[in-house]
Amino acid sequence: MKSVSYILLWALAAMICGCAVGPDFTPPKTDVPNEWKNKEQNSSIETLNKWWEKLNAPALNVLVEKALQQNKEIAMAAAHNEIFMAQLGIVKSNFLPQISANGSLTRQKLSSTTSNRSSSFNDHTTIYGLNMAMSQFEIDFWGKFARAEESAKASLLASEYNYQLIRSSIAANIVMSYNSLLAQHKLLKNGHNNVSLAEQIASIAQVKWDQGVGSYQDVLQARAAVDEARSIIPPIEAKISALENALSILIGEFPKEFEIGKKHTVVSSIEVPAGIPSTLLKRRPDILAAESSWHAANASIGVAKAEYFPSFSLTGLLGFQSADLSKLIQAPSSVWQFAPAVNLPIFTAGRVENQVNIAKAQTKEAQAHYEQTLLIAFSEVENALKERRSLLAEGKALASAQKQYIQAEGLSKAEYDNGKTGYLPLLIIRQSVLSNENKIVLNEEATRQNFVMLCKALGGGWE
Repeated sequence: MKSVSYILLWALAAMICGCAVGPDFTPPKTDVPNEWKNKEQNSSIETLNKWWEKLNAPALNVLVEKALQQNKEIAMAAAHNEIFMAQLGIVKSNFLPQISANGSLTRQKLSSTTSNRSSSFNDHTTIYGLNMAMSQFEIDFWGKFARAEESAKASLLASEYNYQLIRSSIAANIVMSYNSLLAQHKLLKNGHNNVSLAEQIASIAQVKWDQGVGSYQDVLQARAAVDEARSIIPPIEAKISALENALSILIGEFPKEFEIGKKHTVVSSIEVPAGIPSTLLKRRPDILAAESSWHAANASIGVAKAEYFPSFSLTGLLGFQSADLSKLIQAPSSVWQFAPAVNLPIFTAGRVENQVNIAKAQTKEAQAHYEQTLLIAFSEVENALKERRSLLAEGKALASAQKQYIQAEGLSKAEYDNGKTGYLPLLIIRQSVLSNENKIVLNEEATRQNFVMLCKALGGGWE
């Protein structure tokens, strides 16, 4: 028993003295711009969690929270995390020996006609066994399992960041779908209002024609305007239905209609939390996930390199065997077996070398992916900031134009009602009013969508 203890202590010392081969991972030191090229005048760093609440839409807040709880992509990502956690547990199991216990009963009959058997020979024997065995246990002398654990931990972290990325993306998709649904409902309302106005003008044109003070051409144009206004309604209704179906999938429910809240912010007055460029490195989940994947790939080089060196393994057995069950657990019945082994790779036909080359290439690929992710992240913020400025300027111009169109429409309608002009000038101005009004709706939608993309680009919406 003392010899077994000595051998186990030697194995423990070997594990402690072991070194990890392969390169250590150094977190990247990336030179980033000191400020955004299209920065806001008064940009500031602030938390972006639950940024959607700034849109002042209670119904939207409910949908986002429901999606974060029920969305199936988020559920799949959470399950994927559990897989990586289990894989890490499997890797950790390599650090400890695998021990099993078994009991046995062997009853056998030997040949009674074999030569040289005494007259007292008993051809029936029974052997009882009670053993505890250690399967082949490899000592991590070169740090292969330590590197494998490092890689598994980094992979788990990358999975967690991807999980946060999916949550952030789902929240953004909910808000964008809601914004589009809101815009379509406004366009639908404008469309119905335009139909009503066109019907009123057609009625006036018909009355004038009946009274002999108008032209039949005005009647035809007014009726055509009514039909044209009605033709706009069905496509908008179809788009609303499609958006509602998409929104239903995002919140993890079957298709249904959604009630659109009355309070909404155009976000032109919201101070955008642009922050400073370096904050992206600390809070964008895709950047953090790419860095963790790079770390995992780098650690795998050590796992591959460890195959160059000899491996030390142990197997053992400790137990009892006896033909008399009453004497089974006694010192004379004890049995043990200890079998250390060394495996030295001499010729592998390039297998280990190519495994190392694969690990190195995968690390280079992961590094390039990290750098590409970083570049894309910065460009997304710059594009969103630039687009925001353009959309706000466009919205201001459209609002000014709408005031003038409405004034011109009032004057033209008064002249038409008094018989000073025909219907065509009023129709042209009315079409301009409707077209500009719809442009305003779409600009408001685009401004809200830009706010979503900017918050997402800055790494907001996750904890």
